[in-house]
Amino acid sequence: MNDLPYLFPFFFIGMFVFVLFFLSKKGWSDLAKEYQFDNSFEGERVGVISAAINGVNYNNCLLLKYNDEGFYLRPVFVFRLFHKPLFIPWKAIRDIRDKKILFVKLKELVIGEPTIAIMQMRTPAFSKIERMAISKTHTQ
Repeated sequence: MNDLPYLFPFFFIGMFVFVLFFLSKKGWSDLAKEYQFDNSFEGERVGVISAAINGVNYNNCLLLKYNDEGFYLRPVFVFRLFHKPLFIPWKAIRDIRDKKILFVKLKELVIGEPTIAIMQMRTPAFSKIERMAISKTHTQ
């Protein structure tokens, strides 16, 4: 019984790793199979954003960058385990839709043909890449 306080950090870290693995399989892994990106990315940095991918919320933990070819997503350091960096070409975005949940305005990106993922991001984050996204996608 006296060892219980010493075991808590191991339990906590184990649960953290398990949750990261589970969430990556639900939201991130389908995108990673198709759009994994292992090179260094050159482009404009938007910063850290919140987004939902296939129903998994990544709140303030995704780094977003973009260029003429597409956009780059990578979780911040703490959440990178099981989450490979992604580069999603603009042409892979099939549709961009407006969505509202309660009082929050979102943009919903349908990615892949057939659909691989649905990504939702808040309108202020999307507005930073909107001009490029709309001019380069298949939505027109």
